[in-house]
Amino acid sequence: ETLTGAYLVGCDGAQSLVRKKLAIRYQGETPEHQDFMGGPMVSTHVRAPGLYRKVLRTRAWQYYALNPDIRGNIVTVDGRGEFLFNTRLTTLDEQPDAARIASAFHALVGEDVGPEFLGHWTWTAGQALVAESFGGGRVLLAGDAVHLFTPVGGFGMNTGVDDAANLGWKLAARMHGWGGPKLLASYENERRPIALRNTQAAKTLGKSIGNLPIDAAIEDDSPAGDLARQAAVARLALFGEEFHCLGIQLGARYDASPIVVANGATPPADDPVNYTPSACPGGRAPHLWCADRTSLFDHFGRGFTLLKLGNAALDTSALEAAARARGIPLTVLVPGMSAARELYASDFALIRPDQHVAWRGNSLPGNCDALLAQLSGWQS
Repeated sequence: ETLTGAYLVGCDGAQSLVRKKLAIRYQGETPEHQDFMGGPMVSTHVRAPGLYRKVLRTRAWQYYALNPDIRGNIVTVDGRGEFLFNTRLTTLDEQPDAARIASAFHALVGEDVGPEFLGHWTWTAGQALVAESFGGGRVLLAGDAVHLFTPVGGFGMNTGVDDAANLGWKLAARMHGWGGPKLLASYENERRPIALRNTQAAKTLGKSIGNLPIDAAIEDDSPAGDLARQAAVARLALFGEEFHCLGIQLGARYDASPIVVANGATPPADDPVNYTPSACPGGRAPHLWCADRTSLFDHFGRGFTLLKLGNAALDTSALEAAARARGIPLTVLVPGMSAARELYASDFALIRPDQHVAWRGNSLPGNCDALLAQLSGWQS
């Protein structure tokens, strides 16, 4: 089958045919050997409803078990008795051995729960790889085709979704004629630094889990065993940041982007755990609940959105006329709340289609056309 189009985006995963055809390689760190989440791994689909009857006192999504013999985790698949069991292999070319995996599962669970092993899949943990380029010409890449993660916290999926949000509006702008020739080049400029940042954060979390020390007394029915278990619980509790790291998930910033006008604003510090809402251009537009309990985001337009945060009577006709002349879709939104003005710390904020702040100020620029030309990729 032959397909034709103006652009092609390779979202075809770690073994991306599109990336290989472009002769683009991954760059980054090879996995480090550790007892768990480092090196060759195997995921096994297990049917074991007996786990709920005999072992699991509290229902959860993931269960980690650590003892002197094994470390591993079990992930709930359906909440009725199917799970994914992750454990380590010895070498990269080792094939899953059903008997060894059954023994490991028993060592992890500690009870005979009558498991049925439905399938095994090998993979490599500890990856922190980013493609040397995000495409070329009219062929671009997104998702796992340009970044490989240690699978923690949903970092890989969320980073891929952000790739699509960033690239999607730029492709639409080019196809509809209002996006300039430099717009698509900003995709790699903005997203590759975020891929490097996020893959390293995931690798650091994976190393923390895999290198957790295990006291030899942890299974003893003794005061020493009690202390060892309490120490393990305290250490494991710290890993909750894997699922609460809003700084990674919402804090991506494009401060060095050629299609962002910062006007000398100082962005918040990059914190992988904590997200600080800020309207400093380059970052995600801060969220706010409106008076009718809808989200401010619900009222953004499909193109650019100009927030009028100060006096609602302020004249925005110059920017609106410049947008019309260029064919740029622009929605003018008046939240009408003092909280919005305080949150955005300006009278105006211009929001991109991917909900990042492109520009803000207390007055419109003297040359609105030049501003829009830069934000839409017609000039740097």
